[in-house]
Amino acid sequence: MYMDKSYLERIILDQSEDLKKINLGLTRNKLSELDMHIKSKVNIIITGVRRCGKSTLLLQIMDKYYKNKFYYLRFADERLSDIQVEDYQKIYEVFLSNFNKNNIFFFDEIQGKLNWDKFVNRLYETGNKFYITGSNSELLSKEISTYLTGRHLDIELYPFSFKEYLDYKKINLDYRYTKNLLKIEKELNNYLKIGGFPQVVIENNTTLLEEIYEDIINKDILLRYNINDVSTFKKIALFLISNVSKEFSYNSIKKMYNLGNSDTVRNYIYYLTNSYLLFELTKYDPSLKKQESYGKKIYAIDTGLINKIAFGFSENIGRLYENLVFLELKRRNKKVYYWKSPLDLEIDFLITDKGKVTSLIQVAYTLSDPRTKEREVKALLSGLNEFKLKTGIIITNDLEKEEKIANKTIKFIPMWKWLLE
Repeated sequence: MYMDKSYLERIILDQSEDLKKINLGLTRNKLSELDMHIKSKVNIIITGVRRCGKSTLLLQIMDKYYKNKFYYLRFADERLSDIQVEDYQKIYEVFLSNFNKNNIFFFDEIQGKLNWDKFVNRLYETGNKFYITGSNSELLSKEISTYLTGRHLDIELYPFSFKEYLDYKKINLDYRYTKNLLKIEKELNNYLKIGGFPQVVIENNTTLLEEIYEDIINKDILLRYNINDVSTFKKIALFLISNVSKEFSYNSIKKMYNLGNSDTVRNYIYYLTNSYLLFELTKYDPSLKKQESYGKKIYAIDTGLINKIAFGFSENIGRLYENLVFLELKRRNKKVYYWKSPLDLEIDFLITDKGKVTSLIQVAYTLSDPRTKEREVKALLSGLNEFKLKTGIIITNDLEKEEKIANKTIKFIPMWKWLLE
């Protein structure tokens, strides 16, 4: 059923008024990355897990670059749940009749709306530019691939990084002073516990994490993909988030939950990763075909979410450290893998650039046990030799030094310092 134009007008005007009351919040690091793209003709597609701050980033873009010279519509408004293709032109006409003529559009959470990409493409062809957000990478990419290929820039937004978290807490980052360093180290512990979801940090309320988790599972996955075996899906999701940094295979999970085939598991994990709740990490191999045959490792979007949903903080701090490093590498847009030598020595993170291995990183909360240090260094040296690199990194809780071992340099870097680089 088509929507009445006056009804659409009321929604747009309501949202316009609401927009004026929303706090701009902490300036996100991604905002500065947009400088070079503001005057370009490409559309900007911002994706990320729900409640990570995509809408706030839109507000910050509006305020910094466009002030009141734009059109805005939040498609997550329940009044727009039944929007039809024929309604898009009415929306455009409402914009034209109620606001000054502009060529900048902000569409928030538009994924899943019927044929929105055709509407955007039509207006794009006449000189308009769009900023679009969505919480599902697969839906957005599939919807825009046909009409906007080569005409859009994808930006992934994550919950607060540690640096953004410290900025919000107004912590002085000059760690040359002991008092500042002590605060930074203390806040790293807190950040590991509560994570970086903006609302959780601002309200210091971790009970919100349960709500976020349930919304992702129920609204972003179960509702969208019509999963029949809800119970098994939820068990697998919980199993995976409880086993961050650990290796798994589709077949092992299939057997664990008595599923008919591993394709079901593959699909479930596909849904979980497309909602940005979880991430798969592939074992590195020069052969792409071999990469696909190896077991994967799993990581989660937020350490606070892991603590709230899966396991206690203190007993698994090493795995939380590893998850934190993985997320930071993703924020830095690194191409990341894990790696194992023929002798089963494991490198936590192997980074490539243009197909070439450029960096190896190990993560160990503490190296106080000589056997732990020996294991981590031995694996790192194996990787450095294999890929002909001179320097490797081990990220720890508090150790900072360099060691020359077998003509290789091993840099031991405290987590807090690496996160602030």
